[in-house]
Amino acid sequence: MRTKTHTSILLCFALLLSLPFAGEAKKNGIGVVLSGGAARGFAHLGALQALEDHGIVPTHVSGASMGAILGAVYAAGVPVKQILDFARDQHYMLLYRPSLNGALFHTTFMEKMLNGLIPNNNTFESLQKKMYVCITNLNTAKYEIVSSGSLKDKVVASASIPFIFDPSIIDSFTYVDGGLTNNLPVEPLLDSCKYTIGISVNSVERTLPQGEVKGLGGIHRALTIVVTANEKQRRHLCSFYIEIEQAQNFGMLDFGKIDDLYAIGYSATADYIKKHPDIKKLARLKN
Repeated sequence: MRTKTHTSILLCFALLLSLPFAGEAKKNGIGVVLSGGAARGFAHLGALQALEDHGIVPTHVSGASMGAILGAVYAAGVPVKQILDFARDQHYMLLYRPSLNGALFHTTFMEKMLNGLIPNNNTFESLQKKMYVCITNLNTAKYEIVSSGSLKDKVVASASIPFIFDPSIIDSFTYVDGGLTNNLPVEPLLDSCKYTIGISVNSVERTLPQGEVKGLGGIHRALTIVVTANEKQRRHLCSFYIEIEQAQNFGMLDFGKIDDLYAIGYSATADYIKKHPDIKKLARLKN
């Protein structure tokens, strides 16, 4: 009788020990977090291609602002090179439609990119990879992470930089750039992904001359300082964090330099992988 009792106790103890690990077993994905950064966000394409060239293929994507736009298209299964070709062929100056709604421009170019690359995808559920988008609710002054329902309106809202692009009205709330409140939205990946890779294009290490902080340059710099501050709070939550420092040499509206941005994103990520070989273990994971 005593032996049976001891056996039961040991079995219960073993079961209790296994419970935390059972939760961990469900976390078998690879998540990538793409920061905002306006035109500089195109460096994310180079970063994603470098990861794939090393066998690292994310299963989950989270993004803010331009990271949300490119992330949504990537999550829909569009190859990086196809996204790059489409972006390269756009005449961006023709897409800057002046706005009279308290901002400089309408969100025309964002809508064209989404409709041109993923015309048949307008719900999160239609994407091939799990996607999370960060948006800032001006009414509540808080960020929200969305991952279900209509897609494109949320993505456009996430990239609506205040004063530059029109805000988005969704369900009677006003939404703007998600990067203002959470430019590295890693939180939704923590419960489902075993590893997370954060990628940022918002370094502010370089001291700018006076001429570069006037007008739009000053707005750009101020926004970058804001989003960098909230990024720093989240970097430690990422398993791996890749900062594309050279992106700071590009402006918020440098859409004519997409190839250069792609190149620095690829180079920075390849260098990171070389210096941090531990990330290569992600290539062996079965996605």
